[in-house]
Amino acid sequence: MGHRFAMEIDGKKVVAELLDKKAPNVVSAFVEHLPCKTFSTHAKFAGEELIVMVPFFCNPENEILNVKPGDIGYYPGRQTICIFYGKTAPFGKVSVFAKIVEGLDKLKPAGRKILKKGPIPTTLKLA
Repeated sequence: MGHRFAMEIDGKKVVAELLDKKAPNVVSAFVEHLPCKTFSTHAKFAGEELIVMVPFFCNPENEILNVKPGDIGYYPGRQTICIFYGKTAPFGKVSVFAKIVEGLDKLKPAGRKILKKGPIPTTLKLA
């Protein structure tokens, strides 16, 4: 089992396993900036995807287009991580560096809240 991080969004905890072997540079940059207080917003056209701002830049690796619910990818063009919680059709490849292992079901209500009320505070930290 690899390292894990926790995300608290809308008072709910979601845990993801970091994919150290598939995206070592992205994982390293991400972990180096934890803990991190930021915010989540929602994709407008791509589908069920939360977007979280992060304070680092890293070159892409382990890039894929066909993401699945629970995948977490880094999008270097906007310094964000993309958290895919349902049906999604991303506009481009993302560097998948983590996979949700606990709490995926908590993201749909958070996504609906963001779409109604706007961005919500989010905390990222090692689990």
